[in-house]
Amino acid sequence: MNVQFREDVAHGAAAVPDTAPTRQRCLFVLTPSKEECGVESFARLLVSELQAAYPEAGYAVLAVSRRWRDLPAAFRELARADSVVFNVPLMAWKNVVLLPLVILLFARMGRCRVNVFMHEWTALHWLRRLALAPFVLLSRTIIVVSPLIADEIASTRWLAGAGKKCRLVPNAPTVRRPREQCVTERVQRVRQAAANCDIVIGSFGAIYKGKAAIESLDICAHLRSRGICALMAFIGSFPPSLDGYERQFRSKVAEYGIEDQVIVTGYISNETELYTLFDEVGAFLFLFPEGLTARRSSVIHCLQSDRPVVVTAPRSMSEFAHHKGFSSVIEMGALSFIPDHADKHAIADRLLAAAKQGERAMPAIDGDAWWRATTAATRAALLGS
Repeated sequence: MNVQFREDVAHGAAAVPDTAPTRQRCLFVLTPSKEECGVESFARLLVSELQAAYPEAGYAVLAVSRRWRDLPAAFRELARADSVVFNVPLMAWKNVVLLPLVILLFARMGRCRVNVFMHEWTALHWLRRLALAPFVLLSRTIIVVSPLIADEIASTRWLAGAGKKCRLVPNAPTVRRPREQCVTERVQRVRQAAANCDIVIGSFGAIYKGKAAIESLDICAHLRSRGICALMAFIGSFPPSLDGYERQFRSKVAEYGIEDQVIVTGYISNETELYTLFDEVGAFLFLFPEGLTARRSSVIHCLQSDRPVVVTAPRSMSEFAHHKGFSSVIEMGALSFIPDHADKHAIADRLLAAAKQGERAMPAIDGDAWWRATTAATRAALLGS
């Protein structure tokens, strides 16, 4: 889940008209979806930033539709490019898996430099990884936002040395906090539910196994056993998956009997509504099994609110060595860390303590500075491919 960005690029087979007079040097391939995912938002914003910083370089988006008849137009755009970047995971891969593969092969035959921007790897279902393997294997450069992803790729034996192709760039927010508010039906629903609760625990982003949403339900049930009524507000939606995670989530809610204490807002397409919902939260909670890593955009976006963010501690600060902005935020103490292997009682105590502190008095993330760093690092990675 992520806020929907509609830049100057349309959702068509090719983002640049066929009559464009200049040769496109680098195309970012996307598979648009009805509910724009974080990967798509990130790629569109990145291209926009690259265009602004390097107008002479010819960066553009190539949006791959589900229609085979649009393939010739995509080929014409590729013929004018000397570099292409596939943005993975391609969320619509089950529907359009063949089209991106055809584009990949066409790019290789045309001696176009193939690059991949990889936001996840081990967290993906093994069938998805299998479908994406050709993009990884045939790429010259694999761009990642986290050393953890680079390590996962490097440790995958059947990727044949792909880890050596990985290049790190800083992650940057795809959502900016607006100044105004927007009180919607969803906001009112959260407010009404919160009126009968002692604390509102928030979570933001896609709800899937890697975010340990079910473990957050365990904390909600634990708090209730201590006489504390907590409202769990999952600000996001369940992405399509092959593991039945939504069914497991709903089953756990029913098992605990906390249907009136859990709200799943669904996909949010408006950043003003999003941050109005954030303002209803007492504290955010993220229980990442691998600890906090630099790829966690959900945490970055929550840090732009003034609400406390409680998250499992990173296993090593070297995870953020390539990201000065994230390192600085951590050093400022903007995050409340949960020690590794903490039990439910300790997690609940840390959460309650953070919520008691109230709003954080800290400057917002400097989104412009973060994007400048991301843009420069991406440019360097692509030129080195």
